[in-house]
Amino acid sequence: MNQPNANRKAVFFDLDDTLYDQLIPFQTAAERHVPGELLAKVPAADLFRTVRKHSDELWEPYLRGELPLDVMRVLRIQKAFAEFDIHLEEDACSKIQDEYLAEQGRIKLLPGVADCLIELERSGWTIGVITNGPAEHQRRKAAALQIDWFIPDEHIFISGAVGIAKPDARIFEHANRVTGTRPENSIYIGDSWANDVVGARVAGWQCIWYNKRNAEPGEGQMPEMTVTTFEGLASRLYGLAAGREAALAEGRLKQE
Repeated sequence: MNQPNANRKAVFFDLDDTLYDQLIPFQTAAERHVPGELLAKVPAADLFRTVRKHSDELWEPYLRGELPLDVMRVLRIQKAFAEFDIHLEEDACSKIQDEYLAEQGRIKLLPGVADCLIELERSGWTIGVITNGPAEHQRRKAAALQIDWFIPDEHIFISGAVGIAKPDARIFEHANRVTGTRPENSIYIGDSWANDVVGARVAGWQCIWYNKRNAEPGEGQMPEMTVTTFEGLASRLYGLAAGREAALAEGRLKQE
């Protein structure tokens, strides 16, 4: 553990649908394998939101070994389309999934992300990524996004490599141990209430919910802040960290 980092402010980001827009590769894949007259029945954002819902529901059965990864991925697409009365065969869903994976090799950082990362790095923050998914698959996305310009590889924590998945607080604790940072100095930014908000808060981190799709908030924990863009986020992070520091100094928060 790198002890000199212990008092540094740290911010870690989710990857999927936080640093890039997952809708873009999915929409491209769907348009190539689903007739236009069927896709016209439902807004792409609504369809993708439903895919994400089923992905979250199927995630635990996958983690328990009850569903192979390829089956889970196809099933979430099939279930999502069915909610809009579009009934696709398994083969069609498999083609959409394969195309979706291929398109993820062409993803780009969302507007404002690069500026935010540059500003945080220049200000001396420890920055990293905590993401769920198979190790090599998530590493390919990170490479496509070129986040190695800002974040060292040893600060990218992937559930498939670590052996722990969000919302389990242990993956956040693992990130703290490896980077030599502390939970009371750490902030997490992610789009999933269940995985990101709950997981980070249980681990004793602050959390910013990145809710660009206007999802309904969940239960159990609350983020310190909700944002819909990365524009100006670095300055808001400074304020959030300063507020936490002041609260600790005043004894209103218990230091871990």
